[in-house]
Amino acid sequence: MKRKTNIIHVELNEPYNGKKNWYFGSVSAIYEQIPSEVIGACKEYLWQALRGKSEFRAKRAVIRKDVVITKEHNEV
Repeated sequence: MKRKTNIIHVELNEPYNGKKNWYFGSVSAIYEQIPSEVIGACKEYLWQALRGKSEFRAKRAVIRKDVVITKEHNEV
């Protein structure tokens, strides 16, 4: 059986803490690591912008929402 997990990819125009590509499990998690000024949009705006869409282009970043499919492991 396969398990699906949401993932959000943040691609910054300019590196922040040495990285341009960041991966998160939720919109809230983004803002715990990256300030809204670096992204170019606040958390509430991003929630609305991604509702029903898979991509949003902010002032300083491109945010993509997708699903990661993993195989479930049997616990021994």
